Amino acid sequence: EAATRYGFASGKSTHANRLDTIRQTFETSRMMIDTHTADGLKVALEQRTAGVPMVVLETALPVKFADTIVEATGQHPPVPAGLEGLEALPQRVVNLPCELALLKQYIQEQVLAGGGC
Repeated sequence: EAATRYGFASGKSTHANRLDTIRQTFETSRMMIDTHTADGLKVALEQRTAGVPMVVLETALPVKFADTIVEATGQHPPVPAGLEGLEALPQRVVNLPCELALLKQYIQEQVLAGGGC
């Protein structure tokens, strides 16, 4: 068992569990949580012990998983200020071999060229 061997407990969450947790959290607190946070919250609620504090940290913004949030709540998650229209901007992808030296070289070239990383 993970708790005995590693000092922590674990659990699992399915897509259906995730939707239920997102929906229940939204209905009870009007707070939208992302899919990964929902997985953590679902397992944390199963593992909690009376009198022992439990902390669940948000791991991403709900807007990153908008389709799942809409599926769970029927509501679109808010887009944080400054990120409006981000999905409409052009995307750039560079495929590099899995070699650290080539990655370092590419980053160095981009920084020197003023293109950012």
